[in-house]
Amino acid sequence: MRVASIIDVSLVDVPGIPVTTIFTAGCNFDCPYCQNSGLIPLDSGLLVDIDEIVKRASGHLVDGFCVTGGEPTIHKDLPDLLRELKKTGLHVNLNTNGSVPEVVDASLPYLDSVWLDIKTTPQNYHKVARTKHNPWIRVMQSITLILDSNVRLWPRTTYVGGLTTLDDIRGIVQVLHEIGYKGEYVVQNYVQSVGVRDRDTTWFYSPQKEEVKPILKELPKKISIRLEWR
Repeated sequence: MRVASIIDVSLVDVPGIPVTTIFTAGCNFDCPYCQNSGLIPLDSGLLVDIDEIVKRASGHLVDGFCVTGGEPTIHKDLPDLLRELKKTGLHVNLNTNGSVPEVVDASLPYLDSVWLDIKTTPQNYHKVARTKHNPWIRVMQSITLILDSNVRLWPRTTYVGGLTTLDDIRGIVQVLHEIGYKGEYVVQNYVQSVGVRDRDTTWFYSPQKEEVKPILKELPKKISIRLEWR
């Protein structure tokens, strides 16, 4: 597996749980606002054996692990890593774009929670992910697989000023409602950072929370939105 880095202790990646965060390298999306754009190239990071990853990630004062990227599910040996992490008895979380449902499915027995980044509405997915073909059908398969499992799903969207609109959020909420999702949907704000490619974000801005608040009055009964502004 290609790995970029391992953060010994993180207090922000899993709600209420200190975790060791493993950043895999390489991604099959090319979102213009990506804050880890250096991890997008498929040859980024270093090849590291599963045993070595587990060794480096172990022994810290944490209650779990978060595997993020890049996109972890492009690595076919991801389930092997998650299985070894699960043996510790600690919480295991995966961050994914959901575009590789086969690997998501194989990973579910070793997971406690999944952050799934829903980029935009189905019809616009390939424009935001900048993929040749629209990956939405495969993302939807992953969402369905997680909902049908015992793993907790945490859907999340980054609201990018100049790219995302309130209608995009409405559309995502409608999709979640139609598939029977019940729970919290996190909307976070885009923040320009050193990991973002300036040439791709000329017209982007960090939006104000007030831009999104009107939708809080329109939600289906069993879906709530948490606005996570940074």
